[in-house]
Amino acid sequence: MPVQLTNLLKPRQHLGKTLRHWLTLVAGSFVLAACSTTPPAPPLSSQDLTHLLAGELALHRGQNLQASQHFLATAENTQNPDLAKRATYAGQLSNQAQTYKQASQMWAHLQPDAVLAQQHLAQSLAQSGETETAKGILLDLMQAHPDYLPAATIYAEILLSEQDYAQANIFLSPYTSKGRPDRLLASIHVQVLSQLQELNQAITLLTRLLNHYPDDTSLLLSAGVLYLELDLKKQAQTYFLLAVKQQPDNSQAHYYAAQSYLGLGHKAKAAEHFGLVHDGPNLMRSKIEKLAIEQPTSTAAEAYFAQLRDDYPRLSARLYLLHTDYLKSIDNPKLAAELYQQGVAQHPDNTELRYGAAMLAAYLSNWPLAEEHLLIIIQQDPNHANALNALGYTYADHNSNLKQAESYIKRAFALKPEDPAIKDSMGWLAFRQGHYRLARNYLQQAFAEFPDAEIAAHLGVVEWALGNIEDAQLIWQSILQDDPDNALIKQAIQDAQKEFPNEGSN
Repeated sequence: MPVQLTNLLKPRQHLGKTLRHWLTLVAGSFVLAACSTTPPAPPLSSQDLTHLLAGELALHRGQNLQASQHFLATAENTQNPDLAKRATYAGQLSNQAQTYKQASQMWAHLQPDAVLAQQHLAQSLAQSGETETAKGILLDLMQAHPDYLPAATIYAEILLSEQDYAQANIFLSPYTSKGRPDRLLASIHVQVLSQLQELNQAITLLTRLLNHYPDDTSLLLSAGVLYLELDLKKQAQTYFLLAVKQQPDNSQAHYYAAQSYLGLGHKAKAAEHFGLVHDGPNLMRSKIEKLAIEQPTSTAAEAYFAQLRDDYPRLSARLYLLHTDYLKSIDNPKLAAELYQQGVAQHPDNTELRYGAAMLAAYLSNWPLAEEHLLIIIQQDPNHANALNALGYTYADHNSNLKQAESYIKRAFALKPEDPAIKDSMGWLAFRQGHYRLARNYLQQAFAEFPDAEIAAHLGVVEWALGNIEDAQLIWQSILQDDPDNALIKQAIQDAQKEFPNEGSN
């Protein structure tokens, strides 16, 4: 898997220089070559001029991949290192590892003694998954330039990505044990120590870092998270609130402050800080947590989610899912079903939303609507295993359209052969087809992996049909002992006694 590295090599801000500047630069190199005692370089061809123009236009349009490819083509033809460098920077911005690697290889080939060229080459190789080669280049670079910390940082990040925490700890210790530690190297070392469960050492190093960088909000958050791992909630909260004070608009700081208040039992303050999370990876989780704390009525929830959808239109589909989940959690499935229909109308291609609508329709015994949604999902995504399984199981459970049920369930099973829910469907289909022993094999596997009430109900009926009355009763009792009123089990017992009365009397 490609290594995700900190962007130490910042692409230059002047990538957008005019075409005239670069044509002058390249043309100038040919003039100088002509004035020297070495043979003159060939003139710049019309094809190379075209590549330069196309590269410049692509760069100004934000098409970094195309820009890198054009600059690289010209660099290969002219052997000009400045163009190879330019191709490398554009390649890095493109987030295409192969293009970035090709460009940096050309630059490093043309300027083998350039530290930045070697550093870019190592980083591009690491991003392409060639970490051993990257580490070799970095070790050579560090040997030639012992005080060049960016190379050490990339090397440490590779070790971290490889989960070689012991070696990373050994490598980083000389850099962080004395004097004023480098911020990036020390931050990586803190992560390494955390992975090694050396939390006290991590705290000590973080404290040293904060003494040198007291205004670094990310370090404050890291310290708070470490104290949470040590179950020292008050100390953690201190750091989170300092981060909030430093950056009042920092959503991550508010999220962790909210979590600390929640851990200390202060729900109102937690809800306040969750409400101040406006972006980032914890946005949806914060909305869920705030909802769970405040537990608004259906009417209040409608206004709350309507405002969220206005504020975050790109998250509209996810917010519909969250809203419907909330309505189901407060036992209002009919309103949730109406909301699903509204969401599906606005997001007809969102299979997750439509699948939720189908499952709730099935729960409410609205089989035609459930079937309609599932058929649309399968049309949109023929390999949607859950939809295939749900539709096939619905047919099998109603003991109708068994040929189509078999087709759907077997397609789902081919896609997800280890899924216990699909094994349950395979078993129930076999039962409906009269293959009781085959049904038992599938259902026993499913129940061993996921012993829930529905699978227990099915397996019990199959055992009953095979005349294994005591086995059936034991299976059902395994659920009833914790949930004596379980409707699925009670219905299964009635169905088995009605469909196979002779077995029950033996």
